Amino acid sequence: MKNTRGFTLIELLVTVAVLIVLLLVGVPEYRRMTENNRQVAAINKMVGDLNLARTEAVKQGRAVTLCGSDDGASCNTANWEGGWIVFTDQNRDTNVDAGDVLISRNTGLPAGLTLRGIKFASADFIQYHPSGEMVGSDDGTFVVCDSKNNNTTRARAVNINPIGRITLAQDPDDNGIRNDIENENVTCP
Repeated sequence: MKNTRGFTLIELLVTVAVLIVLLLVGVPEYRRMTENNRQVAAINKMVGDLNLARTEAVKQGRAVTLCGSDDGASCNTANWEGGWIVFTDQNRDTNVDAGDVLISRNTGLPAGLTLRGIKFASADFIQYHPSGEMVGSDDGTFVVCDSKNNNTTRARAVNINPIGRITLAQDPDDNGIRNDIENENVTCP
């Protein structure tokens, strides 16, 4: 008799059943992890440019503005997910004029993510004085949400206080929703 090697039908069925269970558990978790990483990357982009704007204002000794811009050249939107720019603002008018220098341009967030400024006196721009403080002692919160599920428990946020300090939004009341600068639950648009 020949000695053959291979899998029995039962071994093959058990292997397929285990594989199916792993896929049923793993795929949704992988999707959730991917969505979470997209939101974290988006809020990190904003934090990076906020820190850049504040640092450049202090370093250059002039006002620096960060504003929503979907064309990468002018301040033209309050919907920050379309992109934003950072520039020196010599006359502090929140417009890119002759003599202003573009410091950074962000082309926007991946489709499906929203980024909104809330609680600021103006949701259209952030401006730093040469001292590093925000203009008008303004404070507020930037919130990133995934528009596919609009689940506020999954929203990411950063708070900016009047002196320009940026902190990640926390959940001090343990309800699963991060709190804005005024200690209220963030909301998604």
